Amino acid sequence: MRTFTYLVLSVLAVAPEALAFENAKVLPPGVRNLNVRQVNTNISAKTDGNADAQPLAQPLMQDLTFAKIAQGENDLKAAQLKAFLLTNGFDENAAVGSFVADLKGNLAVTAGIASYGVSSNVTLALAVPYYRASTSLAVGFVPNATGQAFLDSLAKPENNNTVSAREAGAKLNDAVGRLNTKLADNGYRELENWNDRGLGDVTLAAKARVYESGGVALATTSGFVAPTGRVDDPNILNDVAFGDGQWDVFGQLALDEDLGLGFGLNQFAKYTVQLPAERQVRAATKAESIEVDLVKADVKLGDKYDAGASLQYGAGNGFLAGVGGTYFKKVGDVYRGLEPDVKAKLQDGTDQQALNSELCVGFSTVPHYQAKRFAIPFEVKMTYAKQAMSRNMPITDLAQIDLNLFF
Repeated sequence: MRTFTYLVLSVLAVAPEALAFENAKVLPPGVRNLNVRQVNTNISAKTDGNADAQPLAQPLMQDLTFAKIAQGENDLKAAQLKAFLLTNGFDENAAVGSFVADLKGNLAVTAGIASYGVSSNVTLALAVPYYRASTSLAVGFVPNATGQAFLDSLAKPENNNTVSAREAGAKLNDAVGRLNTKLADNGYRELENWNDRGLGDVTLAAKARVYESGGVALATTSGFVAPTGRVDDPNILNDVAFGDGQWDVFGQLALDEDLGLGFGLNQFAKYTVQLPAERQVRAATKAESIEVDLVKADVKLGDKYDAGASLQYGAGNGFLAGVGGTYFKKVGDVYRGLEPDVKAKLQDGTDQQALNSELCVGFSTVPHYQAKRFAIPFEVKMTYAKQAMSRNMPITDLAQIDLNLFF
C-alpha cells in the first residue's frame, strides 16, 4: 500500500511557499521573518486513475478464493481440497467471501519557516516540518453463498467430511486472523492501528526579485529539499512516510500585478525535479502481495508541476484576504532493476493530478507598526483549500494557519 504514502506526501508537502497565495515580495535587507505554519487534514477516501472516488482501504478489500485457501495448506491438504472442489462442481478460482476494511488517516504538520533578507532583492528561507500522523484500520471478513455451499457440501453424509467441514468453517470464520498470521510469517506487521511523529524533509530556498516597475513585479524562487524525513516502512501496510527518500530541486516564477485600491493579482508556476534514489520495496505483484521478498530498487519519482493564480487584498488597516486556485500534476514513478510484474504494481497509480480552490483571510499589524501605532509587526492568516477534482489523490480539504513574526 505504498499508494497511501504518496497520497499523504502529495497533500502535506510543506515548503517556504504553499497554496495559491504566492507573491513576488522579498524581505528588506537585514529583516528576519519566522513563520509558524500548521496544516491539518483527515483522509478516508481517494480517487483512482479515472478520477472516481473509492475508499482508502480499497487495496485491502480483496476476495478470498479457493485457490488462495489452498496456497495456505500443505501439499496433501491442498490436493485433497482441489479434488473435492472438482468432484462437487466448485471452481477453484471462485470466491468464498470478501475482506472488508476501513482505513482513515489523521495528519498534522507544524512547520517552522525562517526567512532572512540578504539584500533588497534576495531572501533566503529554511523550512523544517514536523509530522504527527495516525491511521485507524479495521478489517473483517464476510462469507458469501459459495462459501456456505462449500461448507454444506463438506457436511453431507455422502461426503463424510464433517470434521473437515468444521475445520474449514473455523478457517473461514477466522479469515482475518489467518491473514495476520500470514503477514507476520512473511515479515509484515499485523493489521492494526498505527501512529508516529517525527521530522519531515527540510527545504532551503532563495527568492530573488528580478523585476519591478509600474506596479508589476517578477520573482524567482529556487532551492532544494533534503531527505531528512523518515520514509515509509515496506513491512507496515498502513504506515505514513514523513519524507520520500531522495533530493528534490525546484524552481518557481511568481508575477504580481498591482490593480489599485489594495488589490493585487498573482500568477505562479513551479517545477520540481525528484532525483533518483535507492530504496527497499516489497516485490509484490497483482497476483501475490504478501509472500514476496524485500528487495532494493532504483527509483525515479515523477517530477511535479504546480501552477496557480489568486486575487489578493491588503488594506492599510491591516485586513488581508484572497481567493485563488491551484493546479498540481505529478508524472508517474519509474522503477528499475525489478521484474516487469513488480515494476507494474509499484508504478501503478503514481501519476497524480488535482485542482483546488482556495480562500484566505488574515490580519497584519505591519501597516500599524510602520505608522508607530503597534509595537510588534506580525501577520496571522487562515487558509482553506477545497478540492475540485483529482486523480490518484486523496479526497480531502486542507486547513492552514500561518503566524508570521517580523524582527
